[in-house]
Amino acid sequence: MYNRLPVFGAALLLATQATAAIQVNIEPTTLLTNEDGSAVTYFVVLDQAPSAGETVTVTPSSGDVTEGTVSGAVLFTDANWDVPQTITVTPGASGDGNDGDVMYTIGHTTTAAGGTASFNGAPSPNVSATNRNIEGINTIVMDPASGGAFYLTEGTSQTVTVSVTGAPTNNISIDVSIAGAEATVTPATVILTAGNGYAATFNVTAADDTNIDGDQPFTVVVDPAVSADLSYSGQNLSDINGVALDNDVATPPPAPAQVTPVPTLPLFGILALSGLLGLFGMFGMRKTKA
Repeated sequence: MYNRLPVFGAALLLATQATAAIQVNIEPTTLLTNEDGSAVTYFVVLDQAPSAGETVTVTPSSGDVTEGTVSGAVLFTDANWDVPQTITVTPGASGDGNDGDVMYTIGHTTTAAGGTASFNGAPSPNVSATNRNIEGINTIVMDPASGGAFYLTEGTSQTVTVSVTGAPTNNISIDVSIAGAEATVTPATVILTAGNGYAATFNVTAADDTNIDGDQPFTVVVDPAVSADLSYSGQNLSDINGVALDNDVATPPPAPAQVTPVPTLPLFGILALSGLLGLFGMFGMRKTKA
């Protein structure tokens, strides 16, 4: 059930209704990528419905295309304004030298056509992105990259891969957990060893309940790495934002009980019965007089 305003959009909607502001909502607004080229995503949604016949175009632009490029514009109408749409950020790959971590900004331009064009020029937050350098250093990376976001329908899972650049000299362990009641993560500890090529996975699963509780946010909390190899120990990947999409629907009310109609006489029958009763009345009167 994707056609509804997600939790983050609903919260912002309540905040903006008081002033009747029109804006574009972004989630999350902070991203972390790695020079290994693994893409991350963020979501765009409107805070309220545009006018009938209005098409709203949100166009992202990267402030540094050498460190990250963005996918194309997304479109909204009054039919899909509350359905989150995805922007993909593809980081610049290694090969640009040992330039360290580079921060840049992703901006957005909003235009509207048709209807009242109410969203034309509507404001939206920027996304602050950091592309981590992996050349010449020992780095832990995650795919989907940390700091991104994903949506999971109840009962579905997302696999996350943790790996390294460089050549560790000891095992690396990373604890992962969930903040929020609508998802689980297994295993709770990811261990990178020489035996698995210093690459391992964990799964995030949206809880499959029967509660009609709407979309629920959660966070995949990633603790700092622990290792006897001090070049990796202490590295702290960013957490991942998620939303569990509710797929439960209300049970329709029972159909009303069938009521047996009271038999009715047609008009001719009513007239005939009235005449008959009248004759009996007259006969009674005559009998009394006699």
